[in-house]
Amino acid sequence: MRNRLSKKKLKQLVRAAEDYHEKDPAYKRDADMQFYLYLAGVVIAALAIRLFLFEPVRVDGSSMVDTLHNNEYMFTEKVTYWFREPERGEIITCFYPGYTISCVKRVIAIEGDTISIRDGQVYVNGEAVDESAYVNTEGGSISWSGTLDDMGEVTVPEDCVFVMGDNRNDSKDSRMESVGFIPDYRIVGICRAVIWPLSERRKV
Repeated sequence: MRNRLSKKKLKQLVRAAEDYHEKDPAYKRDADMQFYLYLAGVVIAALAIRLFLFEPVRVDGSSMVDTLHNNEYMFTEKVTYWFREPERGEIITCFYPGYTISCVKRVIAIEGDTISIRDGQVYVNGEAVDESAYVNTEGGSISWSGTLDDMGEVTVPEDCVFVMGDNRNDSKDSRMESVGFIPDYRIVGICRAVIWPLSERRKV
């Protein structure tokens, strides 16, 4: 019969090996290096996912009420716009020209479209847009030297979109000269769902 180590003896050998390695500086340095490399890999992977695939975005303000509310977190997906341009009605995260903080708005018109506003009614390519499913005009006010309810017809330039907040009376958006059209390269991604708070999870 073969001689077998008892469990007690085996544990003693394992412990002796651990003690030996703990006292070996070279082994400890190697173990530390492996840990730091693993940690660096995790951080790089997380950053790559956030940069290229998706990221959580916090809603800041009331410009998208009632669709989205202040301090809700959304799942913003970035892959879709690698393969196609934004479409009318989609909610996007973008950066206004000259801004470093992202904004959440709805795409109202895309490149080549004409858009105008008369008495609060939006017209795209000469047709009145039915926005009853999402537009809120009940409350809010914004300081701006002009009227938000009227805008002469303009054409959306190439590789740009025209965006507006659903809460039209409390939204700084493409209606204003300080914002204007949003170039495609300043679009972060398309908003897919509210993910926080958990009680408010929903698709958008």
